[in-house]
Amino acid sequence: MVLLDVRRNRYLGLGIGESQTLFRNVDGLPSPSLRMDVAAIVTSDISAAAGASTTTISAEGGLLGSLLREGIITTEAPRSAEIVSAAITLHGPLMSIGDEMTKPSRARIHHVTAFLVYLIYSAVSLRYLPLRFVVRHVYRRRAAAIANGYTFDLSKVSELIDIFRSIRPYFFIARNNCLLHALTLVNFLAHYGEFPVWVFGVTADPWTAHSWVQHDRFLLDCNPEKVCNLEPILGV
Repeated sequence: MVLLDVRRNRYLGLGIGESQTLFRNVDGLPSPSLRMDVAAIVTSDISAAAGASTTTISAEGGLLGSLLREGIITTEAPRSAEIVSAAITLHGPLMSIGDEMTKPSRARIHHVTAFLVYLIYSAVSLRYLPLRFVVRHVYRRRAAAIANGYTFDLSKVSELIDIFRSIRPYFFIARNNCLLHALTLVNFLAHYGEFPVWVFGVTADPWTAHSWVQHDRFLLDCNPEKVCNLEPILGV
């Protein structure tokens, strides 16, 4: 099991034995399966089961005691989640907007200005804020747009991706900067009224964590080979 602790900006990997301990004692976890299970810890709403041993849960040592002290699990009643992860599919045909699908467009001054503003904003946010705050802001912004009738415009997004790709190489490279790349792209697109999903994914063998932007089967400025072997853990 892989947990994403967005309050401390880190992933936690648990072995089979540790995962089984959680499934026996903690409510609110995804059902175990033969493939790797993943869960996004976005609030303290994963609670120790009422039927579990009080001695075990309150112990100073051990896995449960450690997770309790970190605030990743709690003995309090579950609260409603502040973030609900979007459904992400990586099975079946995927289309890359930017690689396989392009719509050549010309970058103008306002595009470059918006790019720079959101690049700096994203870099500062990732550097100085807990990931929880950043993720929550993106989630609420997209949820508000959907509530107001937002629908994905493939033609418009294709133009914006081409513009984004023409500007980005002058300021940073995407390789090894996937989090900055994805957040900058999400904020840039939001500026122009488009709200795709910001995705976090992992795989355990070998350990890999990646972040990208997606809408349904469309990958934005990302190719399928980079993500098809990953397990989505959070989409906002």
